[in-house]
Amino acid sequence: MAKSTSKLFQDEGPKVKKKVETLPEEVKEEVKEETIPEEQTEVISTPPVSADDDIQDIDLSVIKKKRFRINGDSSKILELNTSDLNIVSRLSVAYEKLQKDMEEVGKVLSNLPNNEEEISEDSDKIVREQLSKIDASMKKEIDYIFDAPVSEVCAGGGSMYDPFEGSFRYEHIIEAILKLYERNLDKEFNQMKKRVSVKTSKYTKKYHN
Repeated sequence: MAKSTSKLFQDEGPKVKKKVETLPEEVKEEVKEETIPEEQTEVISTPPVSADDDIQDIDLSVIKKKRFRINGDSSKILELNTSDLNIVSRLSVAYEKLQKDMEEVGKVLSNLPNNEEEISEDSDKIVREQLSKIDASMKKEIDYIFDAPVSEVCAGGGSMYDPFEGSFRYEHIIEAILKLYERNLDKEFNQMKKRVSVKTSKYTKKYHN
């Protein structure tokens, strides 16, 4: 006799897997979207069961990273999940730290002698080490915000506190990349509204006609 549906699910309960893909100077132009087509990801799939495994897998891979080329340089490709809403909370935490880092940069530079001849080799080394440490901290926060190696791709050997057209490099990077998230999230939310509208209309007709 064939097993009932409930019995079948009880005997062969699926194992859920969550697979999160983490894919891997100066920024002067707005970040441009890479034209390479992104891979299509199936949200739900049930692969064939192997002979030595009677448990079927469910693939819940819903993360799709888009690829962006920096300043037309194909050696600088940035991969981002522009549907990641958690960027809002990460940005609020990291931006405060970035501002504190900039305050430290100001303190270091304000302690420099006005006359270059008064700068000794030892003091120069100390300043460079302090600035390098601050820059490393800022790059770490930038990467944390976007959950990607943004600092390496966008800044290279430059520092995050470099001045750039009235702002600092880290501010320019954040502003340029956030535009990508804003455009994509607006598109996603519009699609969601359409789907909800279609489903609502279907059930409204079903139960009120």
